[in-house]
Order: sequence, then C-alpha cells, then structure tokens
Amino acid sequence: MRTQLGLAALLVAGACTGTIDSGGGGGGGSGAPPPTDIRVSVSDGNVPQPGVRVVFADGDDVVQMDTMTDASGMVTFTLPTGNVSVYRTYPVDPTNPRPPEVYTFVGAKAGDVLALGNSTAVDATPSAIVVDVPTSAQGTVTVTTPCGSGQGSQPNVAITVTNCPTMVPFFVTDNNNSSFYAQAAYAANVNLSSQTLAQDLQSSLSATDVPANTQVNAEVDLVAGLFTLFASNQQDLGNGPQQVDLPNVTGVDKLVITSINTDNMGQQMFATHSSYAASPSVIDVGQGVIPYTSNPQWTQLGLSWTETGPGSADAVIAMMDITPQQPSTITEYWRVIIAPHTGAAMPVPMLPDATMNPTQEDQISISQGLVAASGGYDAIRANAFNVDNVVWAAPMGGSTTISYSNNNPPGRVVFNPQQ
Repeated sequence: MRTQLGLAALLVAGACTGTIDSGGGGGGGSGAPPPTDIRVSVSDGNVPQPGVRVVFADGDDVVQMDTMTDASGMVTFTLPTGNVSVYRTYPVDPTNPRPPEVYTFVGAKAGDVLALGNSTAVDATPSAIVVDVPTSAQGTVTVTTPCGSGQGSQPNVAITVTNCPTMVPFFVTDNNNSSFYAQAAYAANVNLSSQTLAQDLQSSLSATDVPANTQVNAEVDLVAGLFTLFASNQQDLGNGPQQVDLPNVTGVDKLVITSINTDNMGQQMFATHSSYAASPSVIDVGQGVIPYTSNPQWTQLGLSWTETGPGSADAVIAMMDITPQQPSTITEYWRVIIAPHTGAAMPVPMLPDATMNPTQEDQISISQGLVAASGGYDAIRANAFNVDNVVWAAPMGGSTTISYSNNNPPGRVVFNPQQ
C-alpha cells in the first residue's frame, strides 16, 4: 500500500472535503486584495522541520532572500513571482550517508504555499495509542492512520504513531473484508467501538480508447488528503474489464491511477481525483495521453530531451543525481526541479552556492518527466514535492498525467539506506 504523509493541517482540511488549499498563485477571493507573499512549509511526515534553508530568487536567479524555516517549518517572503529553492541536509551517518537535496520551484507566484517534505520523520519520537474497535470484527484487525498503523484483535488494537494531527483519520479493516472510516480526536485511547464494519463492494475497472501497442494497468486508491488509506491490486486491463473489491465507506476521496506503456515510446501514468463511490471506473486512456519523453541530456544551456506524440504538457520535473568531478566538500548532491513547460529544453536555475550548480565535467544521472494537469502548472506546483509521484496530488475533480522514460517517474528523492 502506498502511504504518503502530508502536512497535518492540510491533511485534516482535505480529509472530508477532498480539497487541499496549498496555494497555486492567483488573486484572493471576491473583493479581497491580491496575495503578495510566497510561503514555504517543510514537514517530514507530520513533523515540522525548522532551520531548513530557503532561497527566494527572481527569474534571473538574483537572490532576494536567503533564510530559514521557523519553528513551525514555515517561511514567508513578499515576492510576486520567482524561483524558490529549498535545501535539505541530513545528519552525518558514516554507514548510510544521505546526500543533500535542493528542490527548486520555478515560476512560483504570490499566493503559493509550497509544501514539501519526506514521507516520514527520522528523529520523531513514536508513541502508542489504543484503538477500541467493534467486537464484531473478525480475525486480524488492521488500523491505518496518517501517523502510524498497527494490527491486532478486537476489542483493542495498539498502534505505534508519530506526531499525529489533532483530528486523526482512521481506516479499519478485518479479515472478513469489512471496513469503516472515521475521524477522531487524537488521544491515548480512541474509542471506535460503535462504528459499523461494512462488507466490501464489488466494482470494476475498464479502459477505452487505448492506443495501439499499449499495455494498460490501473488501481483504485482511497485517500484522505495526501494519505492513502487503501489501494486495490493493480489490474491488467488489456483483456477487458476487471473486477475489484472496494471498501464500503464514505467521507473519503478516490484516485484512479492508470499506468500505460506503449511499445518503443515510453511510459505514462495518470490519476483522476473525485469523491469516493464504489462505482465502476471507465478510463479513457486516449484522453489522458501527453507527449512521450526520452533521452534527457545535460548541456551548457541546461537540460534538453526529446518529445514524441500528440498532446501537450504544462510542466517539467527533473531529478539530477550529481557527482562533482572538481574537488569539493560535497561528493554527491541532488537537484530536483519543477518548471513550466516551454519546449523540449529547460535552463537549470543557478543557486548562490557554486558547489551545487552542475557543470559539464560532473557526472550527472538524469530522470525527467512531462506533466499535464487540470488547472495547469498552478494546480500542481504547490504539492509536487510533497508526494513521491506528482499524480498522487491530482487536483480534486481533475486529473494529472506524467510521462517519463526511466523505470520510475521523477519526483521527490526517496532515500533507501543500505542494509
């Protein structure tokens, strides 16, 4: 199961309504003055990260403010538009060193709340809570929340959690394929024993308008904010509609996530975001397709790549794993960038630190993708690096597509320590 943790406040706000107010530029409400500030919020899991360096620059890479996040993991600066770079550094670990990462939002706008962070916090102190579940639950009971999960038997299931929000979404399942969803205030003991476990419902996934020589796989996810409560098994739709069993719950949202692979072209993934109902999902594959991308390269002018096929893109996401060849105190670092799509090339914003600007001599591994979304670049910029894959932050009532050439779509860095 994919489990991504968003900011606690954003998560709770989005859990019931299916919306996350994370900015996206533009003016204020009717009669309100237009926004003047860009905000950055850094949180690993639900844990705010103070002391994170943030650089605000104009479109010519001239630094306007070089500052740090406060105790709440936030920083605000007055800037109508510009490039915002967030530096992530990690404690020294001789066994499993994690290289520094710099995330850059190109073309950020006043009104944006740029949220980013790792899925879990490294140094957070875990705690235990006991969840009272219905005595009708059968077999092993699984309790899933954005801040931790656990298993046990009714009537009490102990789970380990870290830095839960004030209101916690709970998804509870048993061995009889029954489940419920509820929200409750965080406490050492949470009583959900009066909830009703409902049997899963049968539904289906099918695909239409499939391009020639294309394989299609899809799944249904139930989400609260940016957190996945449930993910169905991936279904191969090449041989017609496939049955899926889905929870019989209310109050959550649904992501239908589709992966396509076209012979000799590349891969794409797209997600549609809607209020949840266990109804059949018919996926119009042709409608979601954007140009395929391949052959990303670093040149003196920045990044370039090849685009093939119909459609259009709103944004580019690029990940560069860089090993400097000139003597430096940094032996490896990541640059991760999201920018408006303006063609098959993108200049890489220059940072005020020369040691973290790639050169022709460096060893650079590139992962690059094209992105299209309902609402365009403004709709996806704010949460692009708050999830591992930008499609998981598809706007409510719309969709997001990413086209990529490597095995995995580019996004925030996922660190896998060596064992």
